[in-house]
Amino acid sequence: MDKLTAIRTLDAVEEARWDKPNGRNYVRVSGTERCHIALNCYEPGVNDEMHCHPGSDHTFFVVEGEATIKGLKDGEEHTLTQHQGVHIPAGYFYQLNNTGSGRLILYQVSTEANPKPKKGKVVYGIDTGLKEHLLGRLSE
Repeated sequence: MDKLTAIRTLDAVEEARWDKPNGRNYVRVSGTERCHIALNCYEPGVNDEMHCHPGSDHTFFVVEGEATIKGLKDGEEHTLTQHQGVHIPAGYFYQLNNTGSGRLILYQVSTEANPKPKKGKVVYGIDTGLKEHLLGRLSE
């Protein structure tokens, strides 16, 4: 994204790619070196992988649909419906799931980590699919 030097407007529906094979869509609305705003969109039944963002807080607000947010530990599950939100602190492992019958659209505000860690399914050399391993690492 280009550096912001003036007011920027966009139509998220026009910029979105709703035909992605993984059923997930991410539209970055705005961003600076301190934070960014995006829309996370999930088709029914779609989720992302268990992951975390070291050094970056995330806040999600449900614009449309139903989201279930899962953590690593048993009982760490929160269901949000339209007009509800959640704050996820930096370094907290979570997974976003569309558990509703329609499209899920989340408004996301995130702080920018400094320095930026590597992104992806593997965080600091740990496969985030190994839940038991992560729980053991978090208790050390």
